[in-house]
Amino acid sequence: MWDQLGQDDGTFEHLHSYLGEMGFGRAVVFAPFHRWFDGDPNAWTLEQAAKDARFIPWVTLQEPGPAAAADLRKLAARGARGVKLHPAIIKTAVDDPALEPVWAVAEEFRLPVLIHTGPHGWHLSKYRPALVDEVAQRHPKLPLIIEHMGGAGLCREAYAVMANSKCTYGGLTTCLNEDATWAVPPDEIRMMIGKFGAERFIFGSDFPWNSVEQNKRALAVLDSFKLPPSDLDLILTGNIERLVGSAGGGVS
Repeated sequence: MWDQLGQDDGTFEHLHSYLGEMGFGRAVVFAPFHRWFDGDPNAWTLEQAAKDARFIPWVTLQEPGPAAAADLRKLAARGARGVKLHPAIIKTAVDDPALEPVWAVAEEFRLPVLIHTGPHGWHLSKYRPALVDEVAQRHPKLPLIIEHMGGAGLCREAYAVMANSKCTYGGLTTCLNEDATWAVPPDEIRMMIGKFGAERFIFGSDFPWNSVEQNKRALAVLDSFKLPPSDLDLILTGNIERLVGSAGGGVS
């Protein structure tokens, strides 16, 4: 689907209608990458999100190093409530020492960091779930979301990391559709929710990469687990609201 996206996809206007179709009232939004955007994508995302309380802005790490940490500090002061790291896109391993200043600033501001794990065309050894534990051990107060849980091939690594560190969360984006790249067997996800509790999992839609129909099918799989309504609410909205509410100066 990536090669089918056009200039009108992934805009805030498109997201307005998408939220309505999905039945959600608010959304975390990630800044695009420099390679697909003219100007400063993080600043633009903060500016756009400030116009509508339904959108909670997260910044996307564009490159590692001390400058990135300084930028993150400024962005947190301006209202950023989380960070996305996509190692395969910026060609930086999760445990790269150059990221250490970024982790330190994120922990200082309690900014949750979502880390892509699982197949994405780069060296899997550089963004496998087990590496998230290295960060968690050095920064025990930093919320870390293991996005996609490594897919089917590496989901047991995500299990091990979550068992080893209570500041880590299982990101269920694109995990609940059996035909997805990062699909995880439903029985594995159900088992992990039973083991760690609903408060350790976060559902994501991956807009605009996934269609409304795909995400509704994912929700149907989650519904099939027959979780208590309170647990389902935590996974769908409560956990992410809690994390962003504790970040920086909090969100209203």
